[in-house]
Amino acid sequence: MRNRKNTQTWDGPALAWLNLTHAKTRFFVALSAIGFAVTLIFMQLGFLGAVLKTATFIYDNLNFDIVLISPKSLEASYTLPFSRQRLYQAASIPGVASVAPFYISFKQWRNPETKFTRSILTMGFNPKDKVFKDPEINKYRLELQSQDKLLINRYSRPEFGSRQVGLKTELGGHDIEVIGFFSMTNSLRADGTVVMNDQNFIRLYTGRSFDDISLGLINVDYQVNINKIIQDLQQVLPKDVEVLSREQAGERDKNYWLTSTSIGIIFGTGAIMAFIVGTVIVYQVLYSDITEHLSEYATLKAIGYSNWRLSKVVLQEAVILAFLGFIPGFFISSSLYTITRLATGLPMEMSYERASFVFLLANIMCSISALLSLRQVLTTDPADVF
Repeated sequence: MRNRKNTQTWDGPALAWLNLTHAKTRFFVALSAIGFAVTLIFMQLGFLGAVLKTATFIYDNLNFDIVLISPKSLEASYTLPFSRQRLYQAASIPGVASVAPFYISFKQWRNPETKFTRSILTMGFNPKDKVFKDPEINKYRLELQSQDKLLINRYSRPEFGSRQVGLKTELGGHDIEVIGFFSMTNSLRADGTVVMNDQNFIRLYTGRSFDDISLGLINVDYQVNINKIIQDLQQVLPKDVEVLSREQAGERDKNYWLTSTSIGIIFGTGAIMAFIVGTVIVYQVLYSDITEHLSEYATLKAIGYSNWRLSKVVLQEAVILAFLGFIPGFFISSSLYTITRLATGLPMEMSYERASFVFLLANIMCSISALLSLRQVLTTDPADVF
């Protein structure tokens, strides 16, 4: 006799799919709500990520291993000056290859067309020092030695007016001329940036001298232990300056934006609220579905379906909702990222890591909703229903 092969029924999500699509209007409302929640989470995380990325935009463009900064400074774009003498003291430490002063502040830029003024981040340096990584800036180091000449960030906001080589306008009440451009990310504090030599910078700020520097940039010799140099500097220099590595300086500025401002709270709370709203909506959808099909679930229990098997159906519904709701949320968010980046200059970019994280959150959100709504299924007694 031929042996009859054991056959098994496919235990896939067919029942879950039919349950969801039976009431098409409710199904599409649920997908819209999940897509909306996913979009909100994406946008909150996108803004938070952009803030953290732009928090280090000044350091990212500078050439240094160790930086000196006043402990009273909020972050790199909002610094309080300290004595240049600290740089001379740092230069005497064995292992220090070079030091360079750097100047940062804000001044009013006059739009040459509208005549309105707007605050712009102004950076000054000695063109003889290779302070910037950007080759565009470095190629203008000779021209920047001229009086009243500067470079402007091509990504500065349109409110600063048209930008072209030879443009003449006013900065801080002084006549200046644009001789070129460079590329630098904008931030929440600075939506426009210019670079000039240190003499032109000091000329803009009455009462400020070359001795009042914003940052002290230090490079160490090749193969020298940076942490050892930092320890030596901390022992030699007074407490009126902080000595930080590149990584420490970046973390200091990120912590400022996250903990000392409302930025971290606003965007973090927004993401949490979107998660909660999505969870509640999915719970309502699944609860309504279970209530509507309670007799069917009871029938399945009566013919031998276990609580686990029925629970799997509800969990499958949650996964389907999470997957299908994530897709429109992802594409809408990607478009909004592009629009925001073009409108503000903030680095809003969709990354694989962020997309994976939000997809995981969407599944967790829907799974929590499923678990909350399962009580009806687990406590259903077929005898009561019939």
